[in-house]
Amino acid sequence: MHKILVPVDGSDHSLKALHIACDLASKYDAQIQLLYVLAIDKSASQILDLAIANKFDPELQANLVNIAEQEPGPLSETVNEAVGKQILKIAAGRATRVGVETQILAMASGDPAENILSAHKLTGASTIVMGSRGGKWSTLSSFGSVSNKVFANADCTCISVK
Repeated sequence: MHKILVPVDGSDHSLKALHIACDLASKYDAQIQLLYVLAIDKSASQILDLAIANKFDPELQANLVNIAEQEPGPLSETVNEAVGKQILKIAAGRATRVGVETQILAMASGDPAENILSAHKLTGASTIVMGSRGGKWSTLSSFGSVSNKVFANADCTCISVK
């Protein structure tokens, strides 16, 4: 079975990439593999827009509002993981609703491009479909730098979605 690696961060670009990956998976009987890289340097206020746009769990949204009002620094690892779980849950829900087999990979931390390349090698994915850039809250925020690094170093088909 073909495997399609889809790094998600909740941004519009990553959700469009997921949509295209689901179309490909349906057509070629492939499995979607979802990866989230923790946004360790982002604050609650930066993540809050993402939470609202993606209709996160109300309890998590309220937690982010409280943290944004009280703590200006980066999110704690616990809250960051809760954000990642929510993004992965939303992405997996979208894929399964269209009948695509989905696997959620363990969340990663650190350099996004390196984590995506490691996940590619670990899973043996035949394709990587990813947004051309992430949102302002994302670890994928530099325009094209992550996707450029992934595409230059991956030994598989790579699709960039804008």
